[in-house]
Amino acid sequence: MSVKLNLKKDELIAIAKEMGLAVPDKANLVDLKALIQYSDVYRGDIELVRYLFDNILGEKREKSERDKRECEIELEKIRLSQIVKQLEIANATRDLANTSQATEIVEPGSQNDNLESLIKSVKTLTIPVPVMSESFNLFFHSLEKAFQNKSVPNELRVEILLNISGRKSK
Repeated sequence: MSVKLNLKKDELIAIAKEMGLAVPDKANLVDLKALIQYSDVYRGDIELVRYLFDNILGEKREKSERDKRECEIELEKIRLSQIVKQLEIANATRDLANTSQATEIVEPGSQNDNLESLIKSVKTLTIPVPVMSESFNLFFHSLEKAFQNKSVPNELRVEILLNISGRKSK
């Protein structure tokens, strides 16, 4: 009776060491197979050799399954962290929406402060009021974009435009 030695080099080395054989440092697959097949243990107790094969292959299978489980756990950790980040983004978006709603509901005295801050932000986002009439199209385009960006109510747009144009209008 014989045992098929269709194993990898590291598996053959482990079996040879379990059998109590001295394994040369630079042994190749053929040398390892010959070392095991011509040993007294292999010839005398084939059941022990089969047990060693099964044991080595079982350990390798267990290690492979353990590594697979660890990879799955790492993947689940990554998915969980992604969900946590998505929740953080959703919470931040909700808080931002709540904050913007809270700033819209302001006291009557602070509406001037709100108007002044809108004027400043719209001035920052638009190009300066042009001197030549050819540039007015670009000015009004940038003004409309600034109004959209800052969500300026229609009632305040005229007042902001008059404030921005100020002394330059004739």
